[in-house]
Amino acid sequence: MSWTESLLYFGLGLVALSFGAEWLVRGASRIAVVLRVSPLVIGLTIVAYGTSTPEMMASVVAAVRDRADITLGNVLGSNIANIGLILGLVALIAPLRVSMRLMRRELPIMVGVTLLFYFLAWRLYFGRFTGVGFLLGLVVFTVLVLRWARREPETIQAEYESYDRAGRRSEHPVLRTSILLAVGGMLVLFAGGDLVVRGAVPLARLMGISDIVIGASLVAVGTSLPELATALVAARRRQADIIIGNLVGSNLFNILGALGLSALIRPVQVAPSLLRFEFLALLLFTGAMAVVLYTGQRVSRAEGGVLLASYVVFMVWLFLP
Repeated sequence: MSWTESLLYFGLGLVALSFGAEWLVRGASRIAVVLRVSPLVIGLTIVAYGTSTPEMMASVVAAVRDRADITLGNVLGSNIANIGLILGLVALIAPLRVSMRLMRRELPIMVGVTLLFYFLAWRLYFGRFTGVGFLLGLVVFTVLVLRWARREPETIQAEYESYDRAGRRSEHPVLRTSILLAVGGMLVLFAGGDLVVRGAVPLARLMGISDIVIGASLVAVGTSLPELATALVAARRRQADIIIGNLVGSNLFNILGALGLSALIRPVQVAPSLLRFEFLALLLFTGAMAVVLYTGQRVSRAEGGVLLASYVVFMVWLFLP
């Protein structure tokens, strides 16, 4: 496949993933509104997970096509991009102060799941049993989030209600239309994931890089665009809790959901080289995010700048021979 064809497939795939994720989130959110689900629950589950569906679709398609390196590279690269690129960039635009109680519980879980992800990788594969365990873990985590959300103060509820109203085009959504929008979004996501993988594999060969590098760089950044868009909108409205909640939920979903489903479909092999760089980088970025938020419950411009600069170093190092 030529450069033009590879870039066309890859570009169209990213566009399809972005639109598919937006339609899925919008449709699912409207369904939840019809069912009288609170905006806080919608934000913590449907929005946080929905913006990660591009990562999941790209990872699943890569697993089906026996491209485990793209699957793992995408999960690792997306989680690092969420912290280094998105959190760093948003903090540079507007310093973030987090007041949501939920973060005191979600952050340790994110750190714990990331550590588990790293230690299980030392077996050099994620089998179907691990995939089932990850997916069950996602279910348990979601149930816990729904229970903890009820204890959030009115200020947090109001922040999510404001975000929900701003993003909803209709105060009285129609259930049938909302279902069609969500289903259509899922179909577009599947098509986009297939196009991204079809374009990424020949692109890696043409550029002379591995599937790991293409997965952790171009694929990861491309599939993280919905999280970036959500974060930028929330940053403009000074809604820090929504930004952090989405990023934490996304990182957990990428490991437990995207990798879990991929491993269930086809066991994912782990290249030993990943343990010496990409996995360690993820641990460092995750630890940095936890320390920054726990020490002051805020991310300053200086801290955002350090995170963003660290991400640039990671990307440069990734492409070195």
